[in-house]
Amino acid sequence: MAKIEWNDSLSVGVDLIDEQHKMLIQKLRDLSDAFETGREMNKIMQTLEFMVDYTDFHFSAEEETMVKHDYPGLELQKDQHQQFVTTLDHIVEDFQEEGPTKALATSINVFLHNWLINHIKGVDLKLGQFLNEKGIAKLE
Repeated sequence: MAKIEWNDSLSVGVDLIDEQHKMLIQKLRDLSDAFETGREMNKIMQTLEFMVDYTDFHFSAEEETMVKHDYPGLELQKDQHQQFVTTLDHIVEDFQEEGPTKALATSINVFLHNWLINHIKGVDLKLGQFLNEKGIAKLE
C-alpha cells in the first residue's frame, strides 16, 4: 500500500505546525508498518495510543493558535478534528476487539492517509496562509 511521505506540498508555512504534522505522518507510517509486519499486539496498541495522545496534543495546539489569532475557520477545524478523533477511537476499539486484521490495516492506510493529506492541504493550508499574512511563521 502507498505510504504517506512528507514533502513541501504539505507545508503550511508555520514551523511548529509543520513539525507536528511530520510527527503525525511518521506515526501513521509506524502504525501501517506495524500491521504489515505483524508486530506484537502490544506494540501496535502502543503506537495507536501514541497517535491518540499526539493527535489530541496537536489539535489542541492548533485550536489554541486559532483562538489566539482570531482565525475565522476555527469551527470548521474543530469539527474536522473531532471527526478524526472519533474515527481514531473507532480504530482503537476495532483493534481491541478484532486484533490486527487486514481490514483494519486497510482502513488505517486509506482513510487516515486520505484524511490527513486532505486536511493538511485543505483547511490547515488556509490556516498557514492566514498566519503568514499576519507575519507569523513561528509559534511559541
